[in-house]
Order: sequence, then structure tokens, then C-alpha cells
Amino acid sequence: MQVVKLKEHPGWFISTALIGTNLAIIIASTLGTGLLIQYFGIQRGEQIAFLVMLPTLFVIIIIRSIFQHYPELMAIKVAHFIRFSSLVFYPLTYFIAAISRGAVNISFDQKVKQSSYITKEGLKYILVEKTEGSDILTTEKEMVSRVFGFSELTAEKIMVPISALTALPQTMKIEEAARVVAAKKYMRIPVYSDTVYNIVGILHYFDLLDMLLKQQQTPAGASSAATVAGCMRTDVFYVPETKKAGPLLMDMQRKHEHMGVVVDEYGGAVGIVTMEDIGEEIVGSIDEQYNKGEKLYKKMVPGRYLINGRMKIDDINQILLTKLPEGNYETLGGFLIQQAGRIPLSRERPDFDGTTFIIENADQKSIREVLVIFPPQVERPQTQMV
Repeated sequence: MQVVKLKEHPGWFISTALIGTNLAIIIASTLGTGLLIQYFGIQRGEQIAFLVMLPTLFVIIIIRSIFQHYPELMAIKVAHFIRFSSLVFYPLTYFIAAISRGAVNISFDQKVKQSSYITKEGLKYILVEKTEGSDILTTEKEMVSRVFGFSELTAEKIMVPISALTALPQTMKIEEAARVVAAKKYMRIPVYSDTVYNIVGILHYFDLLDMLLKQQQTPAGASSAATVAGCMRTDVFYVPETKKAGPLLMDMQRKHEHMGVVVDEYGGAVGIVTMEDIGEEIVGSIDEQYNKGEKLYKKMVPGRYLINGRMKIDDINQILLTKLPEGNYETLGGFLIQQAGRIPLSRERPDFDGTTFIIENADQKSIREVLVIFPPQVERPQTQMV
């Protein structure tokens, strides 16, 4: 309760602290030096006074460092003393506070208003340097850090690449498409014409289900209705790969779009981005019922993990407590390809910093699965699947 009162009146708190600190230093210096000179003489007394005050200075620095690292805990412990001191020094505190307010209002009002705005860089510094020992959780720090980096992200960084997508040709029969949708458990699947780089529509699960019911009722339906082209939505939301995440999110909200097709400067599709992908950049991974089919990693035995080649290096370092370096890649597969200078073959066993990577599944274009064997002395999380 006392801490709350002091926080409501910061001027009184600062004035009391300054008055108490300066009075203590002045009184201690004056009396101590006088007594030492009286007992030991001028020359020896000054020398002893210097030797006594020097460690006192270090004690003050240590105490201030403790308060800086544990502000909440120390504030609770000294709040009653500060409150009592503010009452004792009330006349002097009131006089100093009044003079300070007048000087600020007359001379520096505009400057103070301008300096009251905190920049992004200032907030980053506070988040990293000033929250140690505070009650701010690690997850909260991570979320705030993601918010800072969100404005710099582009659709290219957020998207799921075209090589990792499940896409359907527009000529596919709806019965076959239904089997694919049931197996993948996706609500929306891109539809392409001729090549996956030419996305021409989005197939929605409920549209497909509705078409299947209609076809069962009228077996001799139109030929176009028997294929994906007859039930896909052609109003595709195309997104340039250089579009920033913030404007992209606002556009998708305004147009009520859940999925966008990311295209390069030549108009070819390079991936898709969803509202969920954008949200995960702020709050972290989101597991929804229809996209839990693919597991990014699985714990086999202690110290051994079977990891999807598309799992991001940042996620591996965060979840499995590793220190894989960052570079011109985002995934485990990209890391291993850069280390080898080529696409490793199945059953190859590259090593890095004591960790063994066994390529379990790979083709000519990418690495699909990797068995990672960590050093035995390294402790790993107990989570088995993500």
C-alpha cells in the first residue's frame, strides 16, 4: 500500500530520496572528517578520512545496483521508511518540489513534452536491460519482442513456401479432392492451372462438401461441377512478396480474407499466407484442430529427435534449447544444405558442434526428415510432440 502511495506522488518520493541522500553524505563527511582531524591531526586525519570514504562510495554503488536489479522487492522493504522520511522532511520537500515545478513550467515545458515520447529503440532497451529481476514473464518479453519485429516482416518471411503446400489441379474430380481434403484436414486448399506457380482459385471445405451433396442428388450434373473448377472460389487475394506484415494484416481484415497467395515480381505464386501465420508472428505457434496432422518433431528416446526438415531454426533453438547458428536460411533443411554446400543424400551423417544429424528422408530438391542426436550431457525438454 505504501509503494502505491509513493508511486502516485513520484515528486515527493524523488525529493525525499535526494534530500535524505545529500544530508547523509554532508553530515557524515563533515562530522567524520572533523572527528578524524581532531584525534589524528590534520595530515593523518585527512588521509584516514579519504581511506574511509572510498569504500563507502563502493557500498553506495553496490546498494544502488541491488535496487536496480530487484526494484519491486526493495521498494516494498523501504517504502515505510521513505514514507516516514517524507513526513519528517515535509516542509523542505514541499519547498523544493514547488521550485522544481515552477522551473520546469517556465523554462522546459515544451522540451519535457517532446522528450516524454518513448521511441521504439528506447522500449527495446528497457525490455532487454531493465526487466531483469522484475515480474515480467519470459513469454511476455518474447511477445513484446515479436511486436517490435512485426513491422519489419514481409509476406515472403511469413508465408508457407509453394514447395511445402498441398495444392490441387483444377481438373481433379471432386471425389478425389474430397479424399485429399479428408487426409490433410485443411479448410482451404489452393487450386492451380497447369502448374503450381499459377494459382487460380481456393477450394473451401464447405463448398466441396456442398458440391458432393448436390452431385449425389443429381448424378447427371454438369461436367464442370464434377471437377474442382466447378466449386472453387476464383476471387483469389494476391499479395506481393514484399508487402509488409502490418498493412497485409489490415488488408486481410478489411476484405475478410483468411488466405492470400504470395506472388513474386513476375506474377508467379511463391507461397501462401494466412491470418494464422500472421498471428503466430506475435503470439507464437497456434495449434488448431484442422492443422494438427503434421508434427514438426518427435522425441524418439532421450537425446534423439526426429525433426521435420521445414522446422524453423528459431523454433528448434527455443524449444529444444539448442544453439544452431542463424544464416541465409530459415529451416533445419536449409541449415544442413548450407553446411554441406549441396543437398545431402539419405543416410548421410553430418556433424555440427557435437550434434549428429542423420538424413532420414530427402529427395533431389529438399530434406524432409532428420534424426538429430544431441550430446549425452545436454538436457532436453520432456515434450514428445509438437
